[in-house]
Formats: sequence, structure tokens, C-alpha cells
Amino acid sequence: HNKVREGICMSLVTLSILSLLTMSSAINNAPLPTVHYTVPTSKMELALTFDDGPLAKNTPQVLSILKKNNIKATFFLLGENMYGNEKIIKQIIADGHEIGLHTYSHPNFYKCSEEEIRKEIDMNLDLLQKIANYKPKIIRPPYGIVTKSFLKIAQQKKLTIISWSNDSLDWKKGHNANQIYEDALTKIHPGAIILMHDKSSNYQESIKALPKIIKTLKEEGYSFKRISDFNL
Repeated sequence: HNKVREGICMSLVTLSILSLLTMSSAINNAPLPTVHYTVPTSKMELALTFDDGPLAKNTPQVLSILKKNNIKATFFLLGENMYGNEKIIKQIIADGHEIGLHTYSHPNFYKCSEEEIRKEIDMNLDLLQKIANYKPKIIRPPYGIVTKSFLKIAQQKKLTIISWSNDSLDWKKGHNANQIYEDALTKIHPGAIILMHDKSSNYQESIKALPKIIKTLKEEGYSFKRISDFNL
């Protein structure tokens, strides 16, 4: 009887090990998440996005322009810019916009370890939950840099990765409102993701360009949606 029990125990242990190995293999071999440069749609729709905020001087101006035009956008916020701007974060949510993660301090992922990337995302996430009880579904990596470690962490945290198709270059010093307008709308198409910034050294020109960008897109028949309104 003891030998039978030992045999059963050994079989169970073997099965358990095999099961764990299979699970581990499945996890390691799971396809890495997609990076979305556009949003899927067959309609005249697109997504307007803002990075690196919130900024006390600028973000409220952006929100005012969006409200005046009755459109929704997506804001990818930095953790380090949330301090002192808690009311603005709550206003973004109250106005019906979406918030995405953009890390805590905007590091270059090529220079980060996996643990450093995880910490950047966790700090960003924790602050948003603490300030607004808000749990984002999406993330945009700083500079659009995607590494294998970042993909792995995003997958584990079930975060959808968002890049862009149209860069307004509004962050570029010396780039005036007309140039920002032209860059934002070059090769515009249904499903486009437009990249702008509510915090940069060039934000005043960005603010000047925004109403004109919205007006032109509306005249061309486009409507604006938050990222998560699309079926990603």
C-alpha cells in the first residue's frame, strides 16, 4: 500500500511539474501585444491625443477649447506632473476625456532595465488611482520607444499600447502655429491618431494651432473619439 501511495504521489508531483512547465511555456510563448499607430474605423473618425501634462498654465486652456468644440480627447499624463495639478486631472475626467499612462518621469526605455520600466509604470498608475480613483486601460511609451521588456510588462498589466500616426511636432522649439497645423493634418485619414502636447516649451504655439486643427477636421467631416471608444 505504501508503494502504491508513493507511486500515486510521484505521479501527482510529475503531473504538477508538467502542468507548471506547460503554463510557463504558454506564458513565455504568448504573442506580444500590438502597438496601435491608428485606430480601427470605417467612418470619418479619429483620435486627438495630448502628452506630458498636466500643466497648470496650459491644460485648462486645452480643456476649454475641447469643451467649446464639444469634442472628446485622450490625455497621456506623466506622474511627476500630477503633483499640485490634482484638480486638473479630475476636470479631465469630469469633462468626459480619457486618461492614459505615460510613465512617471518620461525616461528613455532603451536605457532602462525591466525593473525600472515596471517602477515607472507602477508609480504613474498608483498616483492616478490615488488622486482620481482612475484605472487607465491604455499606455503610450515615452518617445514612442517600444522594447521587449516594456511589451512584456504592458501585457502583464493588460494595458493597450498606443502610438500615433500624425505627429504635430508641437513640442519642437521654433515650430509656429501654422507649421504645427500643417504637420498635424499632413496625410490625415480615418483612424488617425494625432499627437499633440499640453506640456512643452512650445505650448503657446500649440494652443494657437489647436482651434484651427479642430475647425479644419470638422469641415472635412471628421468626428473625434477617445482611444478606448474604438474597438482595439
